[in-house]
Amino acid sequence: MDVVNVMISSLTRFLLSTAVIGLVAVPAFAETGFDPLGAKATETTVPGAVESKALPPANDAATPASEASPPAATTPTTDTDAAPVAASPTVEPSTPATETATPAVTTPAVEPASTPVVATTLPGMPIDQAIVAEIAKVVASATGDARRRADAVAKVYEARGNQPLWVEGDHYSDKARATIARLADAVEDGLNPIDYALPEADLTAATTELVANADLRVSMAVATFAEQASGGRVAPRSISKDITRTPERIPAGKALATVADAADPAVALEGFNPPTEGFKRLKAMLAEVRAAKDKAEPAPEPVALAKSLKPGMSDDGVPGLRKRLDLAAPIEGIDPTLYDDALVAAVETFQKENGLAADGVVGARTLAVLNGAHRDVEGEIIANMEMWRWMPRDLSQDYVFVNIPEFKVRVIRHGLKVHEARVVVGKTANQTPIFSGEMQYLVVNPYWHIPESIKVKEMLPAIQADPAGYFARHGYEVTWDGQLIDPTRIIWDENAVKAVGIRQVPGEANALGNIKFMFPNKHAVYLHDTPLRSLFNRDVRAFSHGCVRVDDPMSFADAVLQGDPQWTVPKLQAMFGGDERRVDIATHLKVHLAYFTAFVDDGGKLQLRDDIYGHVQAIKKALGMSQI
Repeated sequence: MDVVNVMISSLTRFLLSTAVIGLVAVPAFAETGFDPLGAKATETTVPGAVESKALPPANDAATPASEASPPAATTPTTDTDAAPVAASPTVEPSTPATETATPAVTTPAVEPASTPVVATTLPGMPIDQAIVAEIAKVVASATGDARRRADAVAKVYEARGNQPLWVEGDHYSDKARATIARLADAVEDGLNPIDYALPEADLTAATTELVANADLRVSMAVATFAEQASGGRVAPRSISKDITRTPERIPAGKALATVADAADPAVALEGFNPPTEGFKRLKAMLAEVRAAKDKAEPAPEPVALAKSLKPGMSDDGVPGLRKRLDLAAPIEGIDPTLYDDALVAAVETFQKENGLAADGVVGARTLAVLNGAHRDVEGEIIANMEMWRWMPRDLSQDYVFVNIPEFKVRVIRHGLKVHEARVVVGKTANQTPIFSGEMQYLVVNPYWHIPESIKVKEMLPAIQADPAGYFARHGYEVTWDGQLIDPTRIIWDENAVKAVGIRQVPGEANALGNIKFMFPNKHAVYLHDTPLRSLFNRDVRAFSHGCVRVDDPMSFADAVLQGDPQWTVPKLQAMFGGDERRVDIATHLKVHLAYFTAFVDDGGKLQLRDDIYGHVQAIKKALGMSQI
């Protein structure tokens, strides 16, 4: 009974210790209000944020043998690091970032201690036992993501005889110091070093307990950074149900082993970031934006115009427009308020560079971009870096890339862009989903099968008013169990319109045009032609019900069919006007429907687009950042 009481007393002390040390474990700069992102640190209470947990500190002196720390928890049989890997470094689908379950704490039987591999003259229990005790304290206090990481880290230590990975004698090794320094610079990755509860690099540990605690702090920091750098801090589905990506996170155990064994830990840590060019460009631009911000250069004077400015018009705001575009004043004798050809050309260039219709008209939208409508550029870059962490680490050498806020589609072949075109995407109420798929076939002369939401919300009232006329005017047919039905024989109500199929026959008036490009997915969206060509001339092109309409679809088809041994664009066009026909493509193409409001173009210029669905603002909120 006395032995049991001692163990219970010991466990109680550990639990009390872990209840109060979370605050102590935050590094010194957190206590002084240091915030490298200009925003508060991510907390586990923020919906969708990945949980990070500070380690409990070790006791300052060795614990008497009669009151030794509780033994290590039994290693769980479920190995979260054993999932199939997709690329090097090994990655796995992320665990949802909203885990909150608190694990039960048990006191397992003590395994006989092995002789330490590394001798130590420090006071306290043997080093392997001290490490086991520290891990037990972390596992007992951690929940959600932090608990999962702690379990994975425990397995790494167990596989190495529970010997220190980072401490030599009573101080950190050179590798440990390099690791801590790189993690402290995580702000450069768009992350927050406060999440890692980094210890001071100048360690002097007086006991084996302090050695174990210090060693485990670095290990947990590495594991946390690896998951955040590779898979992000926010769960995609917490931002929108239409974002159905599963980030490929580097498993915590694999990450720790990789850094611990690396010749250069800084290089290993950098490798956890996405390897994609888009992410690398944004990271470099983040550094530039911060450097420019430090210089505190004054913003240019805003351009003020009385009304939309068209070529040949005059306005008192024209001199300010010239100055904004770095254009010299006209020669003496020319009206300085005249919107002349030289200025029109400069405006058109500006419009083209900023994704606007290059029509030379300075309307409200062009004026807003000229005046740099106030945006939190730094925060926007960080939010877009987060979305890159949700993307596949390998986009493939051949793929289709749709950037929704940019209203553009690009076809990449062998890593090079071979086609670019405008697209129309989903309205705010019918958002185009964000995911990756694989294009497998095309459909020539497609039927348009009307989605249920459109049938109920948009078509039903008109059908009820004039069933026969409505279907005849729009080229629609009613089907039931694969058979055509006379629409006048149906009593049209919500149940009826849901039960039957409604489709639009192929032809010039068909909403899908002459061709659609299929990459089967649960959202039932695809890319397609359209008879509504005028919408491609708009700056903002969010008009569809979720599918992506492609400008110049046959040029797009030519890029998709590049290298196909059977199909060419002329062969497809020869089928126009006939029956619906499926065309399987020889080589499937990856399709990425993405959402980036900030990106760096091939010329190295930062491009910003409107947050049409509000995803960036939602991400910034989840990260506890400014909502500007």
